[in-house]
Amino acid sequence: MISKNRYIVPNQTDFTTLDELELIWENTNDAIFLIAPNGSVLRANPAFEVILGFSSEELRNDPQPPIIPQHLIKDQKPFLEKMKKGERLNYYEIQRLTKTGELLDIVASYSPVLNHDGELLFTVAMYKDVTEQVAAQKKVRESEEKYRFIAENTSDLIMILDEAKMITYVSPSIVALLNVLPEDCMNKSISDFLYEEDVPLFMALVDTVTKNKKTLQLEVRYKSGHNEFLWMDVKGSSVVEQDKTRTIIVSRDISERKKHEEELRYLAFHDTLTGLPNRYHFNELLNDEIKKCRKTSSDLALMYLDIDLFKNVNDTLGHAGGDAVLIEFSRRIKRSIRSTDKVCRLSGDEFVVIISEPFNQDNVQAIVKRIQAEIEKPMVYENQSINITTSIGISTYNGELSPEEIVKRADQALYEVKENGKNNVYFW
Repeated sequence: MISKNRYIVPNQTDFTTLDELELIWENTNDAIFLIAPNGSVLRANPAFEVILGFSSEELRNDPQPPIIPQHLIKDQKPFLEKMKKGERLNYYEIQRLTKTGELLDIVASYSPVLNHDGELLFTVAMYKDVTEQVAAQKKVRESEEKYRFIAENTSDLIMILDEAKMITYVSPSIVALLNVLPEDCMNKSISDFLYEEDVPLFMALVDTVTKNKKTLQLEVRYKSGHNEFLWMDVKGSSVVEQDKTRTIIVSRDISERKKHEEELRYLAFHDTLTGLPNRYHFNELLNDEIKKCRKTSSDLALMYLDIDLFKNVNDTLGHAGGDAVLIEFSRRIKRSIRSTDKVCRLSGDEFVVIISEPFNQDNVQAIVKRIQAEIEKPMVYENQSINITTSIGISTYNGELSPEEIVKRADQALYEVKENGKNNVYFW
């Protein structure tokens, strides 16, 4: 579950995004949940239970959760294989069962989250209940008049292109979506309204649709203002009318979904308290830096830090005070390192800094001195002055060690400091 930052500390502006994510998770009308690699539900937001009737606790240990209808169980194994390969599924139309046995039409998106080794950690899933919309669409398919009604009243953007990819019809919804009048679009190329980088992809879709007479789908960006764009899910299909091929384009605004996906992905790789990269992200960053070192025959250093006697801080100030100290500790480390270096929070009061190029012993010593000088300055929490110290263990990469060995040596170096009086630094 997304952890909410309940601690009141100075200068909280860095964590507005995390608070907003908590509000999205708790208050969105769409079901958002995490799927384990075996298919069971790890965690789910309140909307999941509202829509499907099940809580995440009821589904946690079931690799074939009862929300999957009998006729779709066969699709579960191929679906999980796709997730393990890191394949994303967007605007995926499926059906799901509620706890009371009602069959729902769902628009789903699945975003697998992999670790640095390419192994699946979990999948972020989003379900939108479109049962009512699907039922309505079935009714309006009965006549051309009803088709026109859909085109003129839907919030989706509907366009018809001729064989030269020029617009011959556009729905009124373009005004609300792209701030463009329909009459200003007529007989213009669809490329005029697309984000430049996405034009080749879109044109290839139209060519494939007209050639193979199949409905295809992709995600592209439409221009929505000066240097602004709108993410749209696009479906293209072709019809032949009087020996001329027309392409029907139906585009749906998915900007909010894209934003939520990116924010959830950010949350999966960052510590919710400090906003720093977490352990998962640290492993990825360290592997990336080592690959760079091997290519350039350069070195790096790994610095392990923690707060001496942090348990006493928690006991004295309480957990809220302890968290305030951790946040300020992380800020002081960030102020002390270079822009090329990276600081991460592994757990508790345990932090790590990757010191990359330009690298030499003098640089490392200078960074250590800056950190020690920053940490020695008193902190203030609720008008109470707090003095802390830090122990630092450092290991260096010489082109031969594995990531695991570098981490182990830095951890052992930190242990040496702890065993010999704390508030010091040890190089391995």
